[in-house]
Amino acid sequence: MTKETGVLVTGATGFIGGRVCERLVQAGFTNVRGFVHDFSHAPRVARLPIELRQGDLMNPKSVKDALANCKVVFHLGLGQGPGIAGGTRNLLKSANDAQVERLVHISTTSVYGLKPAANAATEESRPHPTGNEYSDCKLAAERAVQYFMTRGLPAVILRPSIVIGPYSHWSIGVIHQLRQGNYQLIDQGNGLCNTTCVDNLVDAMLLAVEKPEAVGQIFTITDGERLTWGDFVRAHARMLGTEPVFESVSSAEVEGHYKHQPGLMKASMKAGRKVLTGPELRILLKQIPLADRIITWAWYRTQTMSEVEKDKLRRRLSGGGPALTSGMTTAIPDAAKVAIQSNDVFFSIEKARRLLGYSPRIQFAEAMQRTAQWLRFANFLGA
Repeated sequence: MTKETGVLVTGATGFIGGRVCERLVQAGFTNVRGFVHDFSHAPRVARLPIELRQGDLMNPKSVKDALANCKVVFHLGLGQGPGIAGGTRNLLKSANDAQVERLVHISTTSVYGLKPAANAATEESRPHPTGNEYSDCKLAAERAVQYFMTRGLPAVILRPSIVIGPYSHWSIGVIHQLRQGNYQLIDQGNGLCNTTCVDNLVDAMLLAVEKPEAVGQIFTITDGERLTWGDFVRAHARMLGTEPVFESVSSAEVEGHYKHQPGLMKASMKAGRKVLTGPELRILLKQIPLADRIITWAWYRTQTMSEVEKDKLRRRLSGGGPALTSGMTTAIPDAAKVAIQSNDVFFSIEKARRLLGYSPRIQFAEAMQRTAQWLRFANFLGA
């Protein structure tokens, strides 16, 4: 790839896509095109000397037009739900027709699910749908790339994990929760956190373009450091100059709680009972003479019941089950957070080291320094 090679970056307004555009310009590339869905989201890349082309991955014509004269494609465009795979398929078909020289598809280690199985540490493990919409849609997109690889498209798949650095939503979210003083660590923060500094990822993307042996391959890309979620969150707490006391939540307890939650039909019936027995509905119904008479009769009927019978009736109407035994003082964390933070898989980057010559040059401490500098600039940390 020469400095004059036409390069298309999909998802150019995103966290990673924006950094790819910046790095290409810094490296002296003169023919970079950013594929933009909404110009109102493009202030970061609009300041760069690149062409911005508006379009939609779900529109085959706009994809074809964006690819004109481009020989290298960095695919970071996302979309919503099934559109993740649908837009990727449109891009792949047009890229194949245009005979691009290299397409680098950014996938994610989440194709193994939010909590990967123990055998997911290397690329040899084949991912399967897990029921998480984002993970399954990214897996479908990845499989589309693999299909086009068999048809001769010179593509490479990279799977980063928790991507960090300036503009990372992971850091923004942690800082926001820490400022609110309600951050919960799952299992005392002992779960493994596989970070990928955004600049290390861009290094791997550029290597994937240059290395002939990369074609047709899948690579896991992380910083190669064994960190825990406790390490990750406390590094952000230090940016705020605080040493907060975290509430540690047992993943087993929360998983048990969600396991016993009702399914769709049972949850709907429970919610329906809540509405039917609520005071708001009674007030409305009492405006109807016949309904008012029935409600009054039912009230008098319950007054003849014993307290034990009344309690049984209340529990039956409310769908009540056993009370929560959790000692948590704040809201129960969502299942996704529990799955992510209870990860015990340390992803290997040995294949990327061997075939790409990938060597993470930015370690976690430096990535956090860069992140803190940007968070301060963006007024997330104050003066």
